[in-house]
Amino acid sequence: MRNELGVELDERDYAKNPLSEAELKALFGEAGLNPRDFLNPKSPAYKEMGLSDKQLTASETIKLMARDLNLIRRPLVIAGKTVIVGFDRDRLRAVLQ
Repeated sequence: MRNELGVELDERDYAKNPLSEAELKALFGEAGLNPRDFLNPKSPAYKEMGLSDKQLTASETIKLMARDLNLIRRPLVIAGKTVIVGFDRDRLRAVLQ
């Protein structure tokens, strides 16, 4: 699939092909990112679990994300070693050009 910038994208439907715990661990670990920063505070599961008040480790966060992919903010764009989450059009445009 090509985006508006003419960049070839591989799109993944998480509902049909969910990210595994190992994939999430590799994704965040390789980029040196804190998985907690990628939690979706608008997710019903986030609210039900009271995650805003919990201090989760990276491992705990990844396990929760693997069990409920709605906990991950989207879209999640991976360009090389750069990971962009959410609708940050300016950052996406800068990375994909």
